[in-house]
Amino acid sequence: MRAFVPLALLITSATIPVARPAILVVLLIGTGSALMRTAATRWAWAATIPVAASLAWTAIPAPLVAIDGSDCTDPTSAIAVWRVAETALVLGLMTLLAIVLRADKASLLLQGPDRRYMWLAALGFLVTGPVALIVGPTLAAPFFGTISYDPWVVGAVLPAVIFATANGVLEELSYRGALMGWSGRVIGARPALVGQAVVFGLAHAGPDVAGLPWLLMIALGVGGLLAGGIAIRSGSLLIPIAIHVGLDIPLFYGLACAN
Repeated sequence: MRAFVPLALLITSATIPVARPAILVVLLIGTGSALMRTAATRWAWAATIPVAASLAWTAIPAPLVAIDGSDCTDPTSAIAVWRVAETALVLGLMTLLAIVLRADKASLLLQGPDRRYMWLAALGFLVTGPVALIVGPTLAAPFFGTISYDPWVVGAVLPAVIFATANGVLEELSYRGALMGWSGRVIGARPALVGQAVVFGLAHAGPDVAGLPWLLMIALGVGGLLAGGIAIRSGSLLIPIAIHVGLDIPLFYGLACAN
């Protein structure tokens, strides 16, 4: 049961935004202690750090969108750079933990998949990106209110892809990679699959949600469950990352290119 303590703390962090920095400190202390004792639970503690660090990052005020709309077509826009910086920080922590744990790529589902899955990943991105860009405002309206942008602004594609790639890689490696892969070594594959999906859903039902936060939480939790299942079945994070990146492209448009 002790192996479930770090996951419980992470669920608390996702549920209570104001507690995220403090819980990150507790998880870091717990991870350090488990590593020093080379306890089996070190995998479960270390597994929570990337997600906890990403959640704590939200306590830092994010840069504002330029009122002149220049962020929409600028590859170095503050929004894109901010997400890239968060990704670099979290992946840096994950790399350090992997070295200390002597974790291989397979533990994070980073190995290359079978060729058939590579085609599915490419198809997933090419389909979900354009479709999500067109229907994004309609799907987001019940949760975030009216969102309007021109999906045909070609100049926004590059910064949107930069933003979406950083976000997709960050979340898939944190949730389906470290949290699911490392904690699964201690608590079991199925509890780890469900646990990461619960945290993923809770983490995305924050104060920026205008309505139906519970429905958004359930929808994204199910999405996290499906992404985890696909990663396990294919033996790689490639397909979840590709689809995640495609789905996040309209997120940039909604933030930087809103009318």
